[in-house]
Amino acid sequence: GVQALFIYPLNALIRSQKERLVSWLEAHDGQHRFALYNGDMKEEFPARSGTAFPASEVPDRKSLRQSPPPLLITNTTMLELMLVRPQDRPILDKSSGKLRWIVIDEAHSYTGSQAAEMTLLLKRTLQAFNVKPEDVRFIATSATIGDQSEESTRSLRRFLADIAGCKEERVEIIRGYREIPQLSPLAGAALDLAGLERDDMDLGPGVL
Repeated sequence: GVQALFIYPLNALIRSQKERLVSWLEAHDGQHRFALYNGDMKEEFPARSGTAFPASEVPDRKSLRQSPPPLLITNTTMLELMLVRPQDRPILDKSSGKLRWIVIDEAHSYTGSQAAEMTLLLKRTLQAFNVKPEDVRFIATSATIGDQSEESTRSLRRFLADIAGCKEERVEIIRGYREIPQLSPLAGAALDLAGLERDDMDLGPGVL
C-alpha cells in the first residue's frame, strides 16, 4: 500500500527524481518499490514486450493496481483522476489507513485559486486513503519562496498550515543555506596567474 505520496507540478521534475530514486533503491533488489504515475504510464506491458524496468519501479497501471508500492510519485491531474476513477479504486482500498507522508514539491507555484484547489484536493486525498490530517506529515519544498524576514516566515507558516489543514504551531520552517567549502590547493598544481600575460591565456573577453 501507498505510504508516501510525492506530488510534482511538472513531469520533467518527476523524471529527474525518478533517476535518483532508482539509484538509491537498486541496491535493494526490488525490496523497496515506487511508481511513477503520470499520463505516460502504460496500461500493461506484456512480458514479451522486451521493455526493461528497474526492479524497484512498478512498470504499468495493472501492476500498480494489483500491488500499490509504498512510494507513489504523481501530479495533481493524475491524483485527481485516481480519486474518482473506478479502475483505480484498488490503489486506495489496498492503501487504506497506510498513508503517512505527503510531499509537495515547488510549493511556491500554488498561489491564489491554485492553492485553494490544492487544499481541497489534499482533503479529498486524506478521505480517500482513510487517514486523518494528524496521521500524515506534510512536506512542502521550494527553492524560491520567501526571504529570511520574520514576516515572511509567519506568512509561510500560515500558507503551509492552510495547505496541510493543521494549526500553525505544528508547522516547522527549515531553511537551506549555501555552503562553499574552502579547498586547499593540490601540491604542485598551483597556478601563478600574476605571472601570465593575458594573451597567453586567450580565454576571450571578460573571462579569467
